[in-house]
Amino acid sequence: MKGRIWYIAFLLLLPGLLLADNNISWEAINLGEMDFPRASVDNLFTPLVNPSLLGTGHSGGLGWAHTFSDEAFRNHYWFFANLGDFSYSYEYNRDPILDKSFNYHTLATGGELFPRHIFPNLYGGLNYRWKNNKFDEGAFRTAFTYRPNALASLAFNWDNPYKDSPAYHGSVALRPFAFVPSIKDYRLELSADIDYNKKDGEYKFNEPVIGLNTQIVDGIKLGASYNLDTETAWLNFSLNIGNVSLGSTGIVKSDNYVAVPYIHLTEKSFPPFLGIKDKKWYSMKLEGPIQTYKSPKFVINKLKIYESKIQSIEEVKDLLKQAKEDPAIEGILLQNPASTGSFALQQEFTDAIKDFKESGKKVVFYYDNMSGGNYIFASSVADAIYLNPMGMIDLRGISITSPYFKELLDNLGIDVLNFRSHKYKDAGNMFSEPEMTEAEREAYDSLLQSIYDQIIATIQEGRGAKLKFSVEETIDNGPYFEAQDALNAGLIDGIIFADEINSVLKKQFGFNAQEKTLAEYVDYTWSYPKETPIAVIYACGNIVMGKGTPGTKIASQTTVDLIRKARQDPKYKGIILRVDSGGGSAQASDMILRELQLAQTVNKKPVVVSMSGTAASGGYYISCGADRIIAEPSTITGSIGVVGLVFTFPRLYDKIGINWSTVKKGEHADFGATYRDWTDEEKQLMTKTIESTYDRFVDKVDEGRKNLTREQVDAVAQGRVWTGTQAKENGLIDDLGGLDKALEHMQELTKAKGKLVLEDATTSKSGFSMNLNFNLNGITTNNIILESMVNDYKALYDWWNDYQKESVLMLCPLSLKDIEF
Repeated sequence: MKGRIWYIAFLLLLPGLLLADNNISWEAINLGEMDFPRASVDNLFTPLVNPSLLGTGHSGGLGWAHTFSDEAFRNHYWFFANLGDFSYSYEYNRDPILDKSFNYHTLATGGELFPRHIFPNLYGGLNYRWKNNKFDEGAFRTAFTYRPNALASLAFNWDNPYKDSPAYHGSVALRPFAFVPSIKDYRLELSADIDYNKKDGEYKFNEPVIGLNTQIVDGIKLGASYNLDTETAWLNFSLNIGNVSLGSTGIVKSDNYVAVPYIHLTEKSFPPFLGIKDKKWYSMKLEGPIQTYKSPKFVINKLKIYESKIQSIEEVKDLLKQAKEDPAIEGILLQNPASTGSFALQQEFTDAIKDFKESGKKVVFYYDNMSGGNYIFASSVADAIYLNPMGMIDLRGISITSPYFKELLDNLGIDVLNFRSHKYKDAGNMFSEPEMTEAEREAYDSLLQSIYDQIIATIQEGRGAKLKFSVEETIDNGPYFEAQDALNAGLIDGIIFADEINSVLKKQFGFNAQEKTLAEYVDYTWSYPKETPIAVIYACGNIVMGKGTPGTKIASQTTVDLIRKARQDPKYKGIILRVDSGGGSAQASDMILRELQLAQTVNKKPVVVSMSGTAASGGYYISCGADRIIAEPSTITGSIGVVGLVFTFPRLYDKIGINWSTVKKGEHADFGATYRDWTDEEKQLMTKTIESTYDRFVDKVDEGRKNLTREQVDAVAQGRVWTGTQAKENGLIDDLGGLDKALEHMQELTKAKGKLVLEDATTSKSGFSMNLNFNLNGITTNNIILESMVNDYKALYDWWNDYQKESVLMLCPLSLKDIEF
């Protein structure tokens, strides 16, 4: 180790040692005036040389530099704190001739001047340098850099703009390999810099500085330039490994040289040194459920509190994309990963992992126990699945079970009026029927068959060759309470304890090193494409009137305000509505649909709907007018129908001795009373309203789905529930996929030349947010059961609270959460 340290130190100081005499004054060294190529400088000294390029993020971190001259370190050193777009540097210089010490301070800032959808790749910045405590006598440097393409970088510095004799500096850098696909463009950079300043009372151009920078292999940078005006050369050398850059820069004139060795602890990692990479597993931590949208657990005024373990599907997909592009990561290890909120989200997650595997990288799962949903997911993408010796796999097919409360309500003296547009619109059947109706059974059987077929195909594709029996027979033989039975059936690849994972990975795949976090690498890209922002609005939960927290409820006023803000913002060229809802209020649904239609007609912005786990009934109503509708194969959608549910209590009041008396003016003043039986006229009015609302629903679908006639819409409506696959066959949606597929369709609709970028237009940027870990460790079984009961009652209360004032609902009877895997 000591030998390696001395070797690195020798390399850093070699230029100075080669030149015996050092007559250049080290006291006069000013890093900001060194002949760095100002259009391409990307190291520790960027805030001094060209502060505009702080915006590239290459110079972030902490650093130290120290003057080396006459084979010794001098009393002249610098400290740098480069934090994002801001920097502070301190310089200490002890002048032995004057026998004085000087302290220099520099504040700098820089970044892109405009959002990339307006004018990309234009950077601006400035720094201010002062000596000792003479802040008001300091000097400004203003800098601009423009990188129009991958070939060129143009920079301009303006020193002391507020003084009588400002100085100007122009710089151009070129990457000759920018358009050579087989060579990375940052391997070679050529540069030319020129000064325009006042000398002897008049402005004139100095002779140029010609330079080059090379990085023939990753991790070793060499740079040199020659100043034709001062006849001095600038040299730079650095070794870049991990998050550390060790280097030396300096100037040479004739046989004189002053070096400034430096160390830079960088915010971002460098690519693997010399291209040599140690194969590693990314130990992906998925502790909490994966949801369509991560909404706050609590909102206290302006403070939003999130549960840290919960992740959105987009956060997980971003991690997978980052792991795919990480040259050090060769595989992903998932240990007891949390389940997704729905089978549709699981399909989106599966697609993301398949994309990761296209790079040739591996995926391994380890479980203590596996649910059926866990196994379906793992079997579709895993290179290997390992199970704890005492673990089980609860693979046994899928089912829907629903309670029916009619007899209970009868015994209590509560009567239920279930006004439904069609026999398949069964959202209220659990209250009005003693058991599952034939229409319900028919609809559920069709739905389950579609999902079951998808499950069979999924397991067959990923695991079929390893199974002892057919997928259907393997499922029928479940659940697998013994790990050995699962191994014998070919469901898993090994039975091991968690502490044996490393040795098994080494034996089976040849590497076992693990990383719990992914590195963020230095991006050497010069020019980024112009962006086209697309607003993403998440519509999750029950559809209700009024205001609500996005992600928990689709409140009419809140959602309409979000859509209106997005459609009126010229920045956004389109809107993607991400729907995960079984519907709710018919009126609220209509208000939301209206606002989306205004985005299309008034603002001429395309609207694409991306359906998640459920987008049925009211969830489909708000979607039906979109230019394109995208759903996952297992998304529950359709349920085009209307239901009105009324509870009356005259028999209950009679039992408990409560009598009611009414005085009214107007024939229908007490319409909707629950303390008496409804009259035939009242029932007819309600039935008429249900029929009218259904007709309106069908009309809206007919208007939005140009591929279907009204008769065709009615034929697939009538309250029937469909999977995404069935909905595509019936013409209710346009394509199968997740949010990425929706973005592809948006690209086609907008015809935008720039890169489409999704922006969350749901989450408020105002206020504060924090993540907390709500740790459930140590909760007893009794508490878990109690919590489950409380959650059930809470859900029932929320349902009643949301819809107690609603007479007409567009509500789907179930979601994927009701399907047991």
